[in-house]
Amino acid sequence: MCLMGNISIESKVGGRIHVGSDVYAPTRVELTLTGMEEIGADVAAVLLLEGQRYVVQELRITRQDDGAPITSELIRGIRVQSLIPVAVRESVELRIAEPSPKGTDRHRVTGVVLTPKERRRIVSAGPTDETLLWVARIYVMAELAGEPPAKSVKENLDIPMPTAGNWIRRAKDRGILKQQATTVEPRPAQPSLTVEQFRALKASITEER
Repeated sequence: MCLMGNISIESKVGGRIHVGSDVYAPTRVELTLTGMEEIGADVAAVLLLEGQRYVVQELRITRQDDGAPITSELIRGIRVQSLIPVAVRESVELRIAEPSPKGTDRHRVTGVVLTPKERRRIVSAGPTDETLLWVARIYVMAELAGEPPAKSVKENLDIPMPTAGNWIRRAKDRGILKQQATTVEPRPAQPSLTVEQFRALKASITEER
């Protein structure tokens, strides 16, 4: 079920963190969808940023005054995963550093959106640093939303998939797109057998045969 209604987003002021390529994302997002006449209910969700993507922590469905009773069929029809791209699009922001007259840096805050004119300009320029920076931004946004990054680059820039893959590799090679390190817990070392234990094990296997 595709959810269409009035969207309200709340995130903690000052609670955004840098997730790469000048993209800043809130660690917690409260998303509310109201006015959805097709289901007769309002949906509220709390999303948390875990690593490089959002997960739904809480979900609340409230029957509207004149809505039908909430049923298991209605609950199953709500695509919880579809809430994440909405939250990412509405709450994540781009902070571009700009020099101020006093010589200190200030940031211009915008949405992570390319206009058609800007898209045509950077695509026609080829894999320049500016183009690859936008490739990285689109890639990061896709990761946050749980969407395929390469497909998102292809569709947002309107370029062939092989070109999208090539530009993603270039962005990684130049350090413009930095992948988040994955922490792998070391496996505990297995205790080695003593000579006596090995002989006893070997003898028991021989007896079983």
